[in-house]
Amino acid sequence: MLVTHDTTGWLTIALVWVGHVTVTGAELWQSAGMWGLVAELSDPERLGEYQGVTSLGYTLGEVWAPAAYTFLAMSLGAPGWVIIALIVIGASFVIGPASRAAQRHLAVAGAAGRLEL
Repeated sequence: MLVTHDTTGWLTIALVWVGHVTVTGAELWQSAGMWGLVAELSDPERLGEYQGVTSLGYTLGEVWAPAAYTFLAMSLGAPGWVIIALIVIGASFVIGPASRAAQRHLAVAGAAGRLEL
């Protein structure tokens, strides 16, 4: 998407299509991953609470992310797109260690997976 401002015709169409397919695939992957984390890392006796917090976090992301990303892309241009990419890449690197830490915490908390906060 970064370069479509400077392209024309079929090249622009192809680049927008590739961007669309990439974003759609990433959204599907993210959604599956989110529900996998909720299902695997939640205390079965408090599943509603975990799903509520997850839903709240997702909703907050739906509120601030589009505004922040639009601001970055529209006001900064190409550097804004690079910042957006760095945010997404950074988040993808952090989720693995964070989920493994949550698994370790569950293992320490007990075989039943009960968390005492």
